[in-house]
Amino acid sequence: MKGKYLAGFITIVGAQLLLLLGMIGFNEYTLQTGASVVLQTQPVDPRSLFQGDYVVLGYKIDQAPGYLADLTPGTRVYVTLVAGPEVWEAQQYLLERPSQGTYIAGAMSGNRRLDFGIGTYFVPEGTGRIIEQAMFSGDPMAVKVRAAVDRNGKAVIQELLVYGKPFDPRASLQEPTPGPDGQPIPPQPTPPESVR
Repeated sequence: MKGKYLAGFITIVGAQLLLLLGMIGFNEYTLQTGASVVLQTQPVDPRSLFQGDYVVLGYKIDQAPGYLADLTPGTRVYVTLVAGPEVWEAQQYLLERPSQGTYIAGAMSGNRRLDFGIGTYFVPEGTGRIIEQAMFSGDPMAVKVRAAVDRNGKAVIQELLVYGKPFDPRASLQEPTPGPDGQPIPPQPTPPESVR
């Protein structure tokens, strides 16, 4: 009887490990083989942007056009991308997978927004404030994301760019992040808890 339970336990643990390794391998494959695109971020909610140890990211391309407003949540939408001078822009929003070109796949969520699976970026504790300050600095190009997009439209974040430079949390803890003019970003006032 003990042998049955042990075999069942080993099977369950082994299946979970295989699933975890498969997810890691799939993301790593996307990072190694996917097309590298730079996407423009935009603030999501100034009162709850930084929660715990991750930053919530919104994207300029995640707002679906009006003609897709009646889609049910979870509907798959493909956004074809075209390279611009600094960031990749949305060219078309399609319900069928494109046969060529670079595109990113998203699922329709509330308020005509698309979820591309890259809406959070995990950072070491105490470094998210720097990203938050850059996002709300008034410079719409302050924070961008470089992502790898595979041939199925799945995206994985490669790095966060703050004022065009890769975000380095180790350096962020030691010295202030420079703004677009090279001067340190001034600290932004933190709203009181009652209005958060």
